[in-house]
Formats: sequence, structure tokens, C-alpha cells
Amino acid sequence: MNYIMNLYFRMHYHCSIKNQMWKIMLVIIGLSLLFSTIMISNVIMAYSQSSTKKPTSHGVKIHTPRLDDKVSIAVNNFTITGRSVDNQSSDCQVFVIVNDVKPYQKASAIGFNGGDDFSQWKYALFPDYAKLKIGTNKITAKIDCKNPMDMLRYDTINIMGTKAYDLEQDDRSPRTGNISRVEKNASLDIGNLAAERSIQSHNLVNTTINDKNLPPSHSNLSSSRADSYNGEAQNIYSDKKMTFSSSVKYLVILIPNEGHESTNQPKNQLPLINQPYVPQNAIIEKGTSIIWLNADVGHRHKISLNDSNSEKIFDNRFFKYNTTSNEIRLNETGTHQYWESDVSKEVPDFVMLGTITVSSQEQHNATTVSQNKDDIVGTFMVPARFLDKYRSEFEDRGFTIDSTYTYKDLRGGQKGTGPEQTLIVWKVHNVPLKKVVRDLEELTPTLPYN
Repeated sequence: MNYIMNLYFRMHYHCSIKNQMWKIMLVIIGLSLLFSTIMISNVIMAYSQSSTKKPTSHGVKIHTPRLDDKVSIAVNNFTITGRSVDNQSSDCQVFVIVNDVKPYQKASAIGFNGGDDFSQWKYALFPDYAKLKIGTNKITAKIDCKNPMDMLRYDTINIMGTKAYDLEQDDRSPRTGNISRVEKNASLDIGNLAAERSIQSHNLVNTTINDKNLPPSHSNLSSSRADSYNGEAQNIYSDKKMTFSSSVKYLVILIPNEGHESTNQPKNQLPLINQPYVPQNAIIEKGTSIIWLNADVGHRHKISLNDSNSEKIFDNRFFKYNTTSNEIRLNETGTHQYWESDVSKEVPDFVMLGTITVSSQEQHNATTVSQNKDDIVGTFMVPARFLDKYRSEFEDRGFTIDSTYTYKDLRGGQKGTGPEQTLIVWKVHNVPLKKVVRDLEELTPTLPYN
């Protein structure tokens, strides 16, 4: 390069006196040489920098679905799962966007360290946010961390939406023990469902619970159908009890978010609803099975239950947030008490307490047989501002919403949830318990309480 430049200046010296054309040619050659020198220097510098830079790893990855998977657009509970670099020392969150429909939607943390562990995550696609379409669908996951990290912050895949409806798609979707908590749940053993049930009646039970702390009942169930619970959501909130018909095979009792909090605390520490279990007091018929759904974010719970003689007949192990307890089938009449103590450091003597009264009306209709027990009934709590969204989600999954009741929560509102909550009474007919639990465990983490 130095040789060329020297040659140029010598040529310029000898030719400068001859004619103007040579001067113009030399100026062009000089500019070309200068430009080439600058470009070569930049390439060498860029190569030097890239050769010393460490490769960047993915900060977030989509696990299911996989690239180019074919997915039915008729699937109502389409779920995206994945992993990220989030750990106990980092502060990260994962967001998902489908078909570039903004804004990004926050995924749910399902890592083993609780509601803030996004090392594993999932997102259930809501129809009112975005729907899959026939043809190519674009899914992007994004990780946001409080402290910047050298990583790829996005992962994008394309999947193919088809018209074909595959009833078994959910069961064939790739799952691992780390991603799904449903398969680990001992409460899903339904091998004993074929056991013979006691003779039942479709008539409603009008038994009341002797609890001086409960206000008088506003009304008893008066529907012409024994399996309808229209208006019961308000009665549950007002009376803290609910009466169930003989058609109920399973009752799912909700442990609501902040259910472990006592009312003997400052307002910002109060529970959101006026009872630790919803319904706190249940009246059922013989042969009904009970499970509890833990929707109390970040808290484990356990259930102990005594029979009417105060003898313990059920003592469930701790079960995590967004899982269910083992089931217990109650065949003996009388009032059973269930509870959990040592749940509040601020109020050590606070006990989460509920009752289940078992009744029988065999004498009223001895011809009613166990085959009539084919309903699963339960409750759910959502922020009132999102009621339409979750009503649609429940109905898309085959649930019937029998009644709702909106109330001002005791705490007065939390960020993202608003000052009002809505209590939902839902029901399904002739659906396996395993599917119902799976649907509930997909819906619960999408609530803004997380």
C-alpha cells in the first residue's frame, strides 16, 4: 500500500507540468486509493472484534408447540410452553405475542420456585386476544430482565393452522414432568369411579348449618331443576354456604387468592373475599366426592377433615399453588369439619375453617340410582373487569356458568385487578375429572393475581 502511494506522488510530480488531463486522472486514482484504504481498515477491525466476541445464547425458548407443527384452529385451550434463563438470582419475566397482535401478553411462571420463577413458563391463548388462523401463525416469546444480560431476548416459531379438529390433541401434545403439574397430582387417580354409589334423590337438601357467625340465609334454592344453581353465587357470598343436589359427583372447593389472610389485620392485608374456602360451608348428599383447588398464589395448603364424631378421617399432604388436593368421598351423614392452622405469621391463632354437611334423602325417592351422579360443580374468583374474558374461556372449554356475583373486595383493590371481584359458580356435565382439573390449572395462572 505504501509503495502504491509513493508511486502515485511521483507520477503526480512528473506529470503535473504536462497537461490538465493527467491531473484529473491522478486525482481520481488518488481518491480511489484513499477509499480502498479506509474500507480495508474497517473490515480488519470488524473481523478482529467479531473473532473475540463470545457467542450469544438464547434467553428464552418456546418448547411447545414446535416449529411447523400443525394445530387445529378449533382447539379452544391452546397453550404455549417454554423455558428461559431466569433463576433465583435474576429478575425476569416472559411475554408472548401471537401473529403480531399487540400488546405482548404476560406468560405464567410455572418453575419450581413459585410464581416468579420463569425458568419454565406457559401461556394459554385467549380468543379475545388473538385466535389461530388457517395457514401460517407466528408465535414470539420475549424475556425481559431487570439487569441486562448478554443473550438473545426473543424466540420465534411458525406453526400451521388447519381446519381439522382433533379431540385428542391435548393428550398428545408433548409434555414433560417439569412442565405439567397435572400428571403429578395424586388427586387425579379416578380408578375408583366405578364404585357403587348410594341411592340418591334429585330433591334439594334444605339442611342449615348451626353457626352463630353466619347471617340468616337470604333464600333457599328454588329452581325447578335440582342441578341448577342460578343465583347461588350471591348466596355463597352472603351466607358462606351452598347446597348441592344429588346429581353432583364431585364438588371442587376453591381456596381463593389471599385465602390464608385473617380479617384481624390492616386493610392492605385483608383477604379478597369474606371466607377462606369457597363455599366455606357445603351441604352435599351421600356419595359426593370433594377436592380442593389451591388458587392462593405462592402458598402451599393442606386439608385435615374430621367426621361428625370429631375423629380425623382425612389428612391431605401439602399441595402447591395451582394444584388440587386428593379427593375424599363422603358416605356418612353428619357435619364434617375441615381446617388448616398455622397459616398466618401476623395472626398466629387464625385458622382456615370450613364444614361439609352430608345428608341423604333416600327415603324420599328410593328409585333414584347412582347413575344420576354425573355433574362436577365448583367456584372460581376473577377480577370483575375481566369477567367477560373468563366467562368466554369457561364456556369455550365446555363449562356452564350458572351464576355470578360481583362484590367489593375487602382489601379495596390490588394493582391490575381493580376494586371489585366476581364470584363464579360453574358446572360441567358428564366430563372426566381429569379434564376439568387440567382446564382449571390452565386458567388459574392467567389471572392477574400472579
